[in-house]
Amino acid sequence: MSTVFFLLLSLFLTVILNWQSDVLLKKTASQLIAAHNQQLEMNMNSYLTKVEKAASLLYSEEEYYSFDPGDENLDPYEKQEITSDMTDRINDLGILDNYTDFSVVYYNDDRIGWLSKVTRAMYSDKQMYEDFDSILKNGNGDRAWVFGLNGNTDHLYYLKRYNSKAIIMVSFYSLELKQYFVIPEELNGMDVALVDNENHILYANDEDRIGEQLPAETVNTLGDVTNGSVTTKDLLVTSNTCENGWRIVCTMSYDFIARENASASRDSLGYVLAMVILILWLELRQAKAMNLSAAGIVETLQDRAEHDLMTGLYNKTEFEQAADEKLSHQKKGFVYSYTIIDLDRFKQINDTYGHSAGDEVLIEFAGLIRENFSENSFITGRLGGDEFGIFAELEESEAEVHQKMEQRLQNMRKELSEKKFRSGDMKVSFSSGTVTAEAEDTSFQKLNERADVLLYHGKRSGRGRDESEAADEKAE
Repeated sequence: MSTVFFLLLSLFLTVILNWQSDVLLKKTASQLIAAHNQQLEMNMNSYLTKVEKAASLLYSEEEYYSFDPGDENLDPYEKQEITSDMTDRINDLGILDNYTDFSVVYYNDDRIGWLSKVTRAMYSDKQMYEDFDSILKNGNGDRAWVFGLNGNTDHLYYLKRYNSKAIIMVSFYSLELKQYFVIPEELNGMDVALVDNENHILYANDEDRIGEQLPAETVNTLGDVTNGSVTTKDLLVTSNTCENGWRIVCTMSYDFIARENASASRDSLGYVLAMVILILWLELRQAKAMNLSAAGIVETLQDRAEHDLMTGLYNKTEFEQAADEKLSHQKKGFVYSYTIIDLDRFKQINDTYGHSAGDEVLIEFAGLIRENFSENSFITGRLGGDEFGIFAELEESEAEVHQKMEQRLQNMRKELSEKKFRSGDMKVSFSSGTVTAEAEDTSFQKLNERADVLLYHGKRSGRGRDESEAADEKAE
């Protein structure tokens, strides 16, 4: 009777422990997938912001946004001069990204900029300005992101009201988003889709689904959830809302982690059935081993939730939180510096050599950052897409910090120019912007905005260089 009692007790304990292990692993896997979905959201926001910023730069000259080509009192020479200047400005902005359309459309259907053949064909017999104006009015705003314009599902369009008689229109191919929706090998079974408010699929890792509706099962599972996760017995659905209202929806089965846990469960039951003598002692040993195994898996998944899955650097959320923590507790005698880095013409690498080559470049470049900024006084991270960040806390003077950052960035440029890539004979460079925190800078966001302005200035000045506030002050 005693042996039977211990056997039944052991079986009961094994079932309970396996159930607890399964619940714990599902919870931690959910955190990992949610963290990756948040990274995709940040990547998407980064790209959308670039498009909106390019359009907003047309406001740099008052004569541009007050220009009316239909004004009969306007001198023909002046009209031609402004049109030429605006065309040059749009062409200049267009080099930052691969836009298929970038144009200012006026009430009389005059246009300045360029239009793709697809957009021209759509409006061969229609009023373009009238259509765009109607979209903005129906959206109750001065800007709109549009999918399926006149039935076209290959392009995504951004419209912004320039003035009462003109609208800025920018578009790009849906497949341009592929480089921002990279799925790590550990999550290969995950389905990812970018959807609008009507659940039209704007982009998906299965490109055949673009233009379709999000499956009804997924929509019903999410219900009213727009930011968060919903779990069923076998499925996890996560939704994150981008800054323009579009959502990134990830769907994944728990099978990828259940297989590992099921193997551990079978081993446990095998031990129980095989051992009758001293069965309780053996089961306690097995229970301890299972808990250690589950703890190891949880620790691994938590680490992945904090780090970018491709490069191993901190993801944007963890990087910003770490930098905010340093800035809010600045130490006397220390200098705090932040550098934002952007790979030059990274899209051309993807287009020319393929996305696997782009992944290789990102991984190798992250390795260079780790090698050159390995001390505990540096925090390094991937901010999204081809953008990286380096935050420094150094007990040195501002001049010494500036010199150290300049030397190390220059060393990285040299190593990058000499690096041989497996995917092809690629020449890779980067631009960067470096700023130093003041005592009142307790927020990373403001520091990032200042560095981003310097980075953009460097891009406009020729790429492959570091722009810093210290260098600007020295030049003055």
